[in-house]
Amino acid sequence: AAIGRFLDVFHGLEPGLRQRLTLENDDTSYTVADLLPLCRELRLPLVYDVHHHRCLPDDLTIEDASRLAAETWQCRRTSPHFHVSSPKNGWGSRQVRPHADYIDPADFPVCWHRYDELCVDVEAKAKEKAIARLQFDLAAERRSAAT
Repeated sequence: AAIGRFLDVFHGLEPGLRQRLTLENDDTSYTVADLLPLCRELRLPLVYDVHHHRCLPDDLTIEDASRLAAETWQCRRTSPHFHVSSPKNGWGSRQVRPHADYIDPADFPVCWHRYDELCVDVEAKAKEKAIARLQFDLAAERRSAAT
């Protein structure tokens, strides 16, 4: 019903506004698999949130969800936008939704390294410090893998 209401509102929007919208999978209601048909139909990019996908999984692997979401960005001719975060209390806890101060490098999907262009929004409480630490950790992983 909510998707039907969204469609009604979407079709009533000015074309310039419709061209600025994106959809994002969330952690409680809409998976990547739920939103992909809508994104394709409306030519809307899907912002892929890997943390939300882990909280509310569908039948898609992270690699497949990333690829399919990236394909929806072709209508904008810009880099795909993905979100990454780590759970504050770890994946083994009952509360996996709250974001941690920093990103566990293991939560950064390996398949994302294969993209030539990608815009990754780091959703962490420590903000720029979390970005700097993640960049350092990922660079260290690459150096370690090269040796």
